[in-house]
Amino acid sequence: MTARLLLRMAWRNLWRHPRRTGLTAAAFAVGVFLLIFFLGLGDGMHEKMIDTGVRIGSGHVVVEPEGAREKVAANLVLTPDSVQAVQRVLASAPVARRIKGSAPRLLASGLLSSANNSTGVEVIGADAAREANFSLLPARLVEGRYLGPDGTTPPVVIGQALAEKLKVGLDAKVVLMTQAGSEIESQLLRVRGIFKTGMDDVDGHVITVPLADLQALLSRPGALSQEAIFLWRADDAQRVRNLIEAGLHQRPVSVLTWREAMPQLDQFIVVDDAGNYIFNGVVLIMVTLGVLNTVLMAVLERRREFGLLAALGMRPYLVSLMVMTEAMLLTALGAGVGLAAGLAAHRYFSVHGLNLALVGNQSFSAAGVAIDMVVKSYLYPGRIRWSLTIITALGALAALYPAWRAARTPPTEATRGL
Repeated sequence: MTARLLLRMAWRNLWRHPRRTGLTAAAFAVGVFLLIFFLGLGDGMHEKMIDTGVRIGSGHVVVEPEGAREKVAANLVLTPDSVQAVQRVLASAPVARRIKGSAPRLLASGLLSSANNSTGVEVIGADAAREANFSLLPARLVEGRYLGPDGTTPPVVIGQALAEKLKVGLDAKVVLMTQAGSEIESQLLRVRGIFKTGMDDVDGHVITVPLADLQALLSRPGALSQEAIFLWRADDAQRVRNLIEAGLHQRPVSVLTWREAMPQLDQFIVVDDAGNYIFNGVVLIMVTLGVLNTVLMAVLERRREFGLLAALGMRPYLVSLMVMTEAMLLTALGAGVGLAAGLAAHRYFSVHGLNLALVGNQSFSAAGVAIDMVVKSYLYPGRIRWSLTIITALGALAALYPAWRAARTPPTEATRGL
């Protein structure tokens, strides 16, 4: 029996009961559609969370002094030799083509005071020109402008929640007190901008001042706490980390990816992915059982036919192959329709996004990162290939038992009922 003839027979057998075949294919299509739809929204939300996290945090990859995570960041700075070595590595061809840029930062803790109140803050000394391209804060300003030359009083950008706590607005003067070595130093600052990220820890406790001004206040000219590196693709982080680490030749620095620098965000994405996989797995198992039910019913209804084929000399493996082909055609039909619908939905929501405000008006955050109310669909590379592989395997698995039953039909079934 030729493959073409076997295929034609399997296709005609499917449509002996068009309603049953159509309903089963439709159920499979819905399952595949939901798989693509939820994978796209899940990946899109994760991609946006990563983007927000690295822009408000220390980048996709961060170079910092060894042990900075265990001690007060302001007490540990990169040595001038390490800073120069980092710049050389970033300019090398294997790294340069993967990065969008980098931003040097100096970190400190201090007390910010106004005429009305005072509170502890985390201070980021930033290069305004370079931060404007990567940091989330310039994009989230609700009042004023970002850092830059502004008269004789150094500027500061603060969060909206912090501004409300201190009862200050634009152009208000505040005093920053911080420890410089064994001395307590203070600096008068003028509020140049107010931002709102939706993250309480950031809006209420983080301020940004010009890098040179913070270096002068701490009496550490040229000092840097970290070099935040931003990539074109987040999944290049591990590769870039390895290249930078190899290029620094065991200098006393730590090179961390965003997953290592923000473990809570990484763990949230892993757990959320696991929940998504479980949900999609349950849906696919349910529709696979539908395929199994349809094919098994067809086999049980055609026992006399299979007995006749066996009596005419058709080998059992050809009978099982025909049943397997029917199941795979049914799977392909449902998967094709579901994949087309899922990709169409993915394309639409990748442009327009899904507004989560439709199910809740309040914004929310996870792992310390605010989640945008409009989520755009995004599919990681290999998602479609992986999905089709799983679907094909489930279709084949659903056909194994019915094919085995069909192949074991004895020739005597052909004469039963005569």
